[in-house]
Amino acid sequence: MELFGRRNPTTNRHEAFHLYSMRQAIEEGFILDVLANYVTYKTYWEIEKRIADDPEFDTAKARAAIARFVTLHDHNLAQKAEVIVEHFRNHVRHKIGGRPKAMVVASSRLHAVRYKLALDKYVNAMGYSDVGILVAFSGTVDDDGVEHTESQMNGFPDTQTAERFDGGDWHFLVVAEKYQTGFDQPLLYAMYVDKVLTGLGAVQTLSRLNRTHPHKDGTFVLDFRNEADAVRDAFEPWFESTVAPPTDPNLLYDSRHALDAYAILWPDEVERCVAALLLPGMDNNTAQVHAALAPAIDRFTHNLDEEEQAAFRDALDRFIRVYAFLSQVVAFGDTKLERDYLFGKALAMFIRPPTAGGLDLGDAVELSHLRVELTFDGSVSAEGGNGELPVTFPEGGGKPKDPDEEPLSVIIDRINEKHGTDWAPEDRLFFDTVAAKLAGRADVQQAAAANTPENFGIFLGNEFMKAVVEQMGIAEAMTLRYVDNADLQAMVLAAYQPLIQAKAKVANQEHCPIGDLLGPPPKESQWVEYKATLRTHDTDGAIDKLLEVPVLKTVAAFMNARDGGTLLIGVTDTGTVHGLDADYATLHKDGKDDADQFQLHLGQIVRNSMGEAAVTNVTVQIHHVDGHDLCRVHVRPSGHPVDAKVTRVNKAGQHETKTAFYVRTGNGTHEFTDPDEKAKYVAQRWPQRR
Repeated sequence: MELFGRRNPTTNRHEAFHLYSMRQAIEEGFILDVLANYVTYKTYWEIEKRIADDPEFDTAKARAAIARFVTLHDHNLAQKAEVIVEHFRNHVRHKIGGRPKAMVVASSRLHAVRYKLALDKYVNAMGYSDVGILVAFSGTVDDDGVEHTESQMNGFPDTQTAERFDGGDWHFLVVAEKYQTGFDQPLLYAMYVDKVLTGLGAVQTLSRLNRTHPHKDGTFVLDFRNEADAVRDAFEPWFESTVAPPTDPNLLYDSRHALDAYAILWPDEVERCVAALLLPGMDNNTAQVHAALAPAIDRFTHNLDEEEQAAFRDALDRFIRVYAFLSQVVAFGDTKLERDYLFGKALAMFIRPPTAGGLDLGDAVELSHLRVELTFDGSVSAEGGNGELPVTFPEGGGKPKDPDEEPLSVIIDRINEKHGTDWAPEDRLFFDTVAAKLAGRADVQQAAAANTPENFGIFLGNEFMKAVVEQMGIAEAMTLRYVDNADLQAMVLAAYQPLIQAKAKVANQEHCPIGDLLGPPPKESQWVEYKATLRTHDTDGAIDKLLEVPVLKTVAAFMNARDGGTLLIGVTDTGTVHGLDADYATLHKDGKDDADQFQLHLGQIVRNSMGEAAVTNVTVQIHHVDGHDLCRVHVRPSGHPVDAKVTRVNKAGQHETKTAFYVRTGNGTHEFTDPDEKAKYVAQRWPQRR
């Protein structure tokens, strides 16, 4: 708008030099009103926990994590698939001379994959041979260890998706971002929306339907996620006209000056590098460019610590983005800015940050009740209004780091020293209770795994305050002191943040996508362990019950750890899948499921080694990855010390049974043989036992 429009001196806003509004285009028949026939459904559901522990899931606070679980649930998708297919067959199929198309808008690539599978399953179950379903998404999607691509799911190259969809064999296109904008298909008559749409995104997505066709008499939208009024509000500002405020050119100078504090860009090096960049025959000047960049790269690498490097990357990226935009709309006479921009773009290629991954909710809860119900049917056409397009350049983030962990006694002593508190052991459990509840919440688990310690601390500060207030009935005086003392708040939050983040990350391992725990590179750590087999040699498959001992040691060590951990059986040291085939063969019984037999045997040997109570801390899941089964054994921390009975070969070559106490140290399992050292660890790990 600022580049191609004109400024109105009265409003000081940039406006289009000529306006042909959405309203006028609809009235004159050049496009269709996509809001004229709009139906909304609401999904009602109820969740029950399916884990042994009893963490507190506040509905409002955990809404995002629980909602993701529900929207991906097989029952939910099955009900919506039935609504979508039956509606299309009964109300849409005869439109446009029997040639209508429909789009299903999913909220993520994984949702698109699950929708494609659910729609195919329903169509096949009903024996409908006249409904063809395609899917469109970018890259590869890992669905609990099974990888999917658009080409693999459709059966032809993804470059042919739009062309094939235009043919008569295909009726539905399931999309996730891809094809939601810029897709021109006049036969598209219906849209089934299962994604939150807001602002301009709602307009762009729904406008895929507005193309005209000689036999097209309207459009239809069935929306599972958005309220009718919200959709109308999203369209209102864009229905008549759109304006943009003027951009402040000082943004560019401010973003450039922000780089000076790091002393990375030196004028003479910038001149040499840009001169090489602008010489003809760039391919022949690569060495000169690299030589000119080398000192800056060296200063970045050796003069800045990790946090400063992350901050410099953010500042450099901001300058590059601001210049790329503002140079188009504002005339700058300062050629140094152009040179710094070219140098910065070249430098940014050599100082790229490491990447980090994401996560999901998983199997900690169970969907017990579900229904999808019609809530609105009619027109939500907009009345008109003016939209405004502000230009913003947000600040960036930094490098994610794993939190450090400290013994609780050290934390308490430091807080006592700083604030003069004198808490008895039962009083100290106040903040432990708050921390345990927070670590058990699904939204905190997601935030802990997906954020840097700095960003997680911002999120946790507000949640910790709410949780402390909720505990007021337990220790009112302590609560009031925490609420009124900013220094105490900071101390407690700083102390408990790494503890909560570690506990929440490990709790997430119980239900995160299995691929998040696999390699390569291997992801073994203090909280994750791999074992290729349970009871057979990975070379020849021969049974050896002594191989069960390392598994039992690891399980016991995770129970004695502060945060628990996850053991993957059927996975090599490199993080690749070895499988459980050989173990299955040793436990096979005719008429019995091999996976069930494996899980029963694993539970029995844990019970025999550590007792009935210990088994309640263990959950076992079988996953199918790369054509093989593997077992995820998630171990929650025990509320008391756990000894394990194991069998070993003594010096005489004879088998003997011993009882031992195991803990995790670094990436390995360690036995405490000194009773005094064990007593010290127990006193530190379970302070309430003092």
